[in-house]
Amino acid sequence: MIHLPLSGAQKCAVLLLLLDEAAAATLLRGLDPAEVQAVGDAMLSVAEIEPRAIDAVLDDFLAAHAEVAALGNGGAQLRSVMTQAFGEPRAATMLGRMGPPASAKPFAALDWVEPATIAAVIAAEHPQAGAAILAHLPSEAGAAVLALVPADRQASLLLRLARLGPIGPQALASLEADVERHLVALAAEVAPVQRGGAAFAAKLIGGVSDPAALIGTVRLQDAELADLIAENLFLFADLLRIDQRGMQTLVRELDPELLVVALKGAGTEMRDHILGAMSQRAAAQIEDDLGTRGPLKRDEVEAAQAQVAAVVRHLADAGTLMLPGAGAGYV
Repeated sequence: MIHLPLSGAQKCAVLLLLLDEAAAATLLRGLDPAEVQAVGDAMLSVAEIEPRAIDAVLDDFLAAHAEVAALGNGGAQLRSVMTQAFGEPRAATMLGRMGPPASAKPFAALDWVEPATIAAVIAAEHPQAGAAILAHLPSEAGAAVLALVPADRQASLLLRLARLGPIGPQALASLEADVERHLVALAAEVAPVQRGGAAFAAKLIGGVSDPAALIGTVRLQDAELADLIAENLFLFADLLRIDQRGMQTLVRELDPELLVVALKGAGTEMRDHILGAMSQRAAAQIEDDLGTRGPLKRDEVEAAQAQVAAVVRHLADAGTLMLPGAGAGYV
């Protein structure tokens, strides 16, 4: 159970958890991404909290606004939210001492956008407008964006940014509206992301107790798709299930360089299984290469192992090699 004292994020989390979901979502939209992450993590930590800690959070909230003036024009929605959360008497006391919300931060929408997208927006704007956009980004984010802007425009942007003076509110609002239109247009141009597919389906069923039975059920509705899933279900680790004759067929088709990289991430059993299917001379050469080859990136090794698995599937398609567990693990 959580006890006092609470962090700022935990206090905010307690307040949000007292609201209904719609009201909490409305308030969360006013936070920047880092704050949303911190408060989200804190919500999990305050799932169990002592009652006096909740009262202390509400008292702190009231005290924090004790010197703020009366509500402004936007108070109607806030009054409704606070009344739902805290009840009419306490809400009325709080609201009587709170002031109007601060003006929205310029270009707040960019807090949720990747640097590459912001760089694309700036590239489409006049350098002066681009400099104004950069000036409203946190320095770390601005540096990442500037690095992604075409090199021939970076100097112009930097000069204008260094010389940038005050920007009138109307000009700033017009530029912000223009940026938001660009963001909408860029979102519409993004190609749809491929999700699912036979390979992804194979990854999901790889952990079930009986993949063959599941693929068999799929086969009743779509035999071709079931075959495709079965092919993608074969992984590098499944080489251990290929018999010696099949392994001899496989190693003849593999590039020795590819095999060395793939074996860098393999255990002793896998190495013995593969090298045992080769001639003594070829196996000795592979072992020598493994001994002299320095460390490799995990991504390189995994890519090589995936290529070996792809060769197995190709040989199976050609009827040259039988996939392991035909009629059992592979259907």
